[in-house]
Amino acid sequence: MRKTTVLPMLAACLVFAIPADAHGPTPQKVDETVEIAAPPEKVWAVVKDFAGIAQWNPAVSRSTGEGGNSQGAHRTLVFANGEPLAEDLDFYDEAGHEYRYRLRAPNVKALPASSYSATLKLTPVDGKTSVSWKSRLYRGDTGNFPPDELNDEAAVNAMRHLVRTGLDRLKQLLETAGR
Repeated sequence: MRKTTVLPMLAACLVFAIPADAHGPTPQKVDETVEIAAPPEKVWAVVKDFAGIAQWNPAVSRSTGEGGNSQGAHRTLVFANGEPLAEDLDFYDEAGHEYRYRLRAPNVKALPASSYSATLKLTPVDGKTSVSWKSRLYRGDTGNFPPDELNDEAAVNAMRHLVRTGLDRLKQLLETAGR
């Protein structure tokens, strides 16, 4: 074989040896909202304690925190399987009924995400309150070929479960409390 034909063949082999679907993680999102038949002040009274999420979200077995609701505060969530997850508070607006936080360090046994940030925001709507909980996240395994339990779908499903469970319980708590 001539030297001039070997190089193009070698280059073609290298190009085709790399799978077309090999790529790193892409950002995922979970955006959930619930409308609650209660004024924002009443809803805020329940959700405003950054460390108190376990009081209204049954997906969290217990929660503790340090720093109150000040920027830089942190909380630890413990899930039913006993696994903890640490989060840091980045922004807190008492008057605007909003806070933003992020994952401090991943624990894929607690939640199959390698990183995330989230925002909880209340908006008044015709005498009711719209509660929006938005999260941006990356899967638990950031390699090109994650196992099923750490892929994009697993991360989104776990985050959606955490958020949806909390919003549904919040609605139940506030709407049945007024009866």
